[in-house]
Amino acid sequence: MPEATNPDFLRSTDLPALERRPPGEPCVASFSQLRLGYLDQLAPGSAVYNIPFLMRVQGPLNLEALRQAHSGLIGRHESLRTIFLAPSGTPIPFVLKKWILQFQEIDLRHLPQSDREPEARRLAFEDAAKPFNLAREPMVRSLLLRLDQEDYLFLQTFHHIAFEGGSLITAFAELAALYQSSIDGVPPTLPDPPFQYSDFATWQRRFLQGDRLTNLENFWKRHLADAPQIQLPTDHPRPSRWSQRGKRQAVQFPSTLIRDLQKLARGAETSPYRAAFAAFNVFLHACTGQQDFCVGSPVLPLSVNVDRMIGFFVNTVVFRNNLSGDPTFHDFMIRVNSSCHASLRYSELTLEKVVDAVQPPRDPTRTPLFQVNFRAPKEPFPILEIKGLEFSRPSYIDNGTSKFDLSFELETQTGEGSYIEYCTDLFDQPTIDRMRDDFEDVLQELVTRPDTKLSELATLQAVRRREGHRPNQ
Repeated sequence: MPEATNPDFLRSTDLPALERRPPGEPCVASFSQLRLGYLDQLAPGSAVYNIPFLMRVQGPLNLEALRQAHSGLIGRHESLRTIFLAPSGTPIPFVLKKWILQFQEIDLRHLPQSDREPEARRLAFEDAAKPFNLAREPMVRSLLLRLDQEDYLFLQTFHHIAFEGGSLITAFAELAALYQSSIDGVPPTLPDPPFQYSDFATWQRRFLQGDRLTNLENFWKRHLADAPQIQLPTDHPRPSRWSQRGKRQAVQFPSTLIRDLQKLARGAETSPYRAAFAAFNVFLHACTGQQDFCVGSPVLPLSVNVDRMIGFFVNTVVFRNNLSGDPTFHDFMIRVNSSCHASLRYSELTLEKVVDAVQPPRDPTRTPLFQVNFRAPKEPFPILEIKGLEFSRPSYIDNGTSKFDLSFELETQTGEGSYIEYCTDLFDQPTIDRMRDDFEDVLQELVTRPDTKLSELATLQAVRRREGHRPNQ
């Protein structure tokens, strides 16, 4: 995610400090939670906002200790036990004081050895694709699949309304501590979370109002005025309604390419994220022939510290970049660096508020303002570390959904954990495979020849010639 520092605009003296909500004061939903609540009403039974993480566990696992740690984590963080009722259509959050723990164990040792892992992965996919009932159940569930005496697959599935990838650091640290406390038979010694998510939601309501709200809205109205839709060449006509059907596939980039990208970013005095984002924009330019388009990218709030908290804090920012004038890649990185900085100054206006301010034409077949999403995390997901057990790095399960036409994640530390997620109503697998290879080729030439004009780069022209012959549906 972008590492932007807090600009002066966001350090103004009128910004309220994050503080605990007074006891007894009703919870309010954050603006992002409201959006997901409304989307859930429009498409009930969808798993598109499930966040499923699968890990392999080896060693003498204590099932009861893991169960207690899971329950303890929910008890510590209100976000994980908040349900959303909508008696009049508007989602209203309620924090559960008592809840049914969703922790299931399935023992597969009765199956032949060769059948256990395929069956475990089938069950994991099935669970990852199961929707949450936002009005009834906690926003996390766990599934432990036993393959052998000390060999398991462990699936944790969260709903995005209560969780994001950055919350894994806190969740894993606390799960490990709670598990060890249970093993040792002593009360947990973890300090209480400094704030609950409802405190953040209340802070956000106080913050986004008055002149500050007006200033933020005016920027986005200007910045996104008359922004064209990106026109990706697709394999199939766009369906009459957005189905959210999709697929996610892992991508592995060469470590040497990632190191070259990091070196290039340092030389241009920018971040690996912005260098990768610039390269992705160049690739989209080659695919579409467009010089002006918007791409969404998630960023953390710049005005408040959300460390040691679990919740949905990230905001998707709509970045608009222009490739006119046939720049070199080095010059375009500088252009993107400036554009990102300008947009991040106003990134506290949540996506749903930006949509309300800009009022783009509504189209049930597309997400508003952008249809392509890009992420470039600084490092892979953390590993759950518990004494005596070995956990694999969590992998994100493909649950058959896609939030956008196309999403691309390039992990900028090692290249591991990268992926493409795409709408299967629009794209076939061979096209996505070719796009993956094309982007790697383009990225390789960009980092090798950053001072060459884009029109003179062979890989870009090859992509443009091929995609130019594929009619956009």
